[in-house]
Amino acid sequence: MKIEFNKISQNGIDFETKIEKVVFLGAAKKIDKNLIKCVGTIEGSFIHCCDRCGCDFEQNIKQSIEIYASNGYYKDDHNYINLIEFFDGFVNFDTILQSELESLKCDYLYCDRCK
Repeated sequence: MKIEFNKISQNGIDFETKIEKVVFLGAAKKIDKNLIKCVGTIEGSFIHCCDRCGCDFEQNIKQSIEIYASNGYYKDDHNYINLIEFFDGFVNFDTILQSELESLKCDYLYCDRCK
Protein backbone atom coordinates (compact mmCIF):
# COMPACT_ATOMS: atom_id res chain seq x y z
CA MET A 1 0.00 0.00 0.00
CA LYS A 2 1.54 3.27 -1.16
CA ILE A 3 0.24 6.74 -0.33
CA GLU A 4 1.64 10.05 -1.55
CA PHE A 5 3.33 12.15 1.12
CA ASN A 6 1.22 15.13 -0.01
CA LYS A 7 -2.02 13.20 0.66
CA ILE A 8 -1.22 12.67 4.35
CA SER A 9 -2.29 15.62 6.49
CA GLN A 10 -1.73 16.65 10.10
CA ASN A 11 -5.14 15.15 10.88
CA GLY A 12 -3.81 11.80 9.70
CA ILE A 13 -5.10 8.81 7.77
CA ASP A 14 -5.76 5.20 8.70
CA PHE A 15 -3.94 2.43 6.90
CA GLU A 16 -3.88 -1.37 6.78
CA THR A 17 -1.58 -3.67 4.87
CA LYS A 18 -0.85 -7.37 5.00
CA ILE A 19 1.98 -9.71 4.05
CA GLU A 20 0.95 -13.37 4.21
CA LYS A 21 -0.47 -13.86 7.75
CA VAL A 22 0.90 -10.62 9.23
CA VAL A 23 -1.22 -7.43 9.35
CA PHE A 24 0.09 -3.91 9.94
CA LEU A 25 -2.62 -1.39 10.79
CA GLY A 26 -2.64 2.03 12.32
CA ALA A 27 -2.62 5.73 11.58
CA ALA A 28 -0.15 8.03 9.85
CA LYS A 29 0.00 11.78 10.26
CA LYS A 30 2.28 14.51 9.01
CA ILE A 31 4.40 16.11 11.74
CA ASP A 32 6.67 18.12 9.44
CA LYS A 33 6.79 19.09 5.78
CA ASN A 34 8.71 15.93 4.87
CA LEU A 35 8.15 13.74 7.93
CA ILE A 36 5.30 11.38 8.80
CA LYS A 37 4.71 9.48 12.05
CA CYS A 38 3.14 6.02 11.77
CA VAL A 39 1.67 4.45 14.91
CA GLY A 40 0.04 1.05 14.86
CA THR A 41 0.30 -2.65 15.56
CA ILE A 42 1.76 -5.64 13.78
CA GLU A 43 -0.17 -8.85 14.43
CA GLY A 44 -0.18 -12.33 13.02
CA SER A 45 2.26 -15.15 12.51
CA PHE A 46 5.09 -16.15 10.20
CA ILE A 47 7.12 -19.29 9.57
CA HIS A 48 10.65 -19.15 10.94
CA CYS A 49 13.53 -21.59 11.29
CA CYS A 50 14.39 -22.36 14.93
CA ASP A 51 17.82 -20.92 15.71
CA ARG A 52 18.69 -23.93 17.87
CA CYS A 53 17.39 -27.09 16.13
CA GLY A 54 16.72 -25.81 12.59
CA CYS A 55 13.07 -26.93 12.44
CA ASP A 56 10.46 -24.61 10.95
CA PHE A 57 7.83 -23.30 13.34
CA GLU A 58 5.11 -20.68 13.39
CA GLN A 59 6.05 -17.55 15.34
CA ASN A 60 3.14 -15.45 16.63
CA ILE A 61 3.57 -11.71 17.00
CA LYS A 62 1.55 -8.84 18.40
CA GLN A 63 3.60 -5.70 18.69
CA SER A 64 2.96 -1.98 18.90
CA ILE A 65 5.05 0.09 16.54
CA GLU A 66 5.98 3.73 16.13
CA ILE A 67 8.00 4.57 13.05
CA TYR A 68 8.80 7.70 11.08
CA ALA A 69 8.92 8.05 7.30
CA SER A 70 10.65 10.90 5.51
CA ASN A 71 10.26 12.17 1.98
CA GLY A 72 13.91 12.06 0.91
CA TYR A 73 16.94 12.47 3.12
CA TYR A 74 16.03 13.54 6.61
CA LYS A 75 18.08 16.51 7.75
CA ASP A 76 17.18 17.81 11.19
CA ASP A 77 18.45 17.97 14.74
CA HIS A 78 16.12 15.18 15.89
CA ASN A 79 17.62 11.71 15.88
CA TYR A 80 14.70 9.42 15.16
CA ILE A 81 15.75 5.83 15.73
CA ASN A 82 12.96 4.24 13.69
CA LEU A 83 13.19 6.29 10.51
CA ILE A 84 12.76 5.06 6.95
CA GLU A 85 13.63 7.37 4.07
CA PHE A 86 11.57 7.15 0.86
CA PHE A 87 12.74 8.82 -2.32
CA ASP A 88 9.79 8.57 -4.72
CA GLY A 89 7.28 10.88 -2.99
CA PHE A 90 5.28 7.97 -1.52
CA VAL A 91 5.09 6.23 1.85
CA ASN A 92 5.11 2.48 1.22
CA PHE A 93 3.50 0.70 4.17
CA ASP A 94 4.36 -2.70 2.66
CA THR A 95 8.04 -1.74 2.81
CA ILE A 96 7.68 -0.64 6.45
CA LEU A 97 6.01 -3.94 7.36
CA GLN A 98 8.63 -5.99 5.49
CA SER A 99 11.42 -4.07 7.24
CA GLU A 100 9.90 -4.70 10.67
CA LEU A 101 9.39 -8.40 9.92
CA GLU A 102 13.02 -8.79 8.84
CA SER A 103 14.11 -7.03 12.01
CA LEU A 104 12.05 -9.49 14.10
CA LYS A 105 13.55 -12.43 12.24
CA CYS A 106 17.08 -11.24 13.10
CA ASP A 107 16.42 -11.96 16.77
CA TYR A 108 17.08 -15.43 18.16
CA LEU A 109 13.78 -17.29 17.88
CA TYR A 110 13.27 -20.80 19.25
CA CYS A 111 10.53 -23.36 18.69
CA ASP A 112 8.54 -24.68 21.68
CA ARG A 113 10.80 -27.75 22.02
CA CYS A 114 13.97 -25.65 22.32
CA LYS A 115 12.73 -22.89 24.64
